[in-house]
Amino acid sequence: MMLIGAALTPFSAWLVERVGPKRPIIGGLLLMAAGLLVLGLLPASTPVAVLSALMVVVGVGGPLVMPPTTAVLVNRVRGHVTGVASGVFNTSRQVGGALAVAVFGSLLANPACFMHGVRVSLIIAAAVAVVATVAAFRLRSVVEASP
Repeated sequence: MMLIGAALTPFSAWLVERVGPKRPIIGGLLLMAAGLLVLGLLPASTPVAVLSALMVVVGVGGPLVMPPTTAVLVNRVRGHVTGVASGVFNTSRQVGGALAVAVFGSLLANPACFMHGVRVSLIIAAAVAVVATVAAFRLRSVVEASP
């Protein structure tokens, strides 16, 4: 996933310049949601190649979501508060990541029900991506309505 992200992130700006931020963000979130949901529903006997392919699908979503989201945020605030907006955004990402580690870690803590915890974690992550997708559908109207 990280290799895919590293390889595709430089192309995010190119894509956003051509189609705007909304489509890549929504597409990336939907890819992530679909990949996570399918991973959460697969049996434990699924071949590693299939799991790897699904991880690539999830990994493609990151470069489609994060750089355009960051750009939308930074471009929508006045110049003198760009640093503050960027700092709040990155702090929010870090807090969200820490909460995810805590919640998912607690679901995986019991070795007796590890696989169940993995499944629940993946399905929760997919649901969060779907909620973010719904919010992203409002992105264009918010961007256009602002001065």
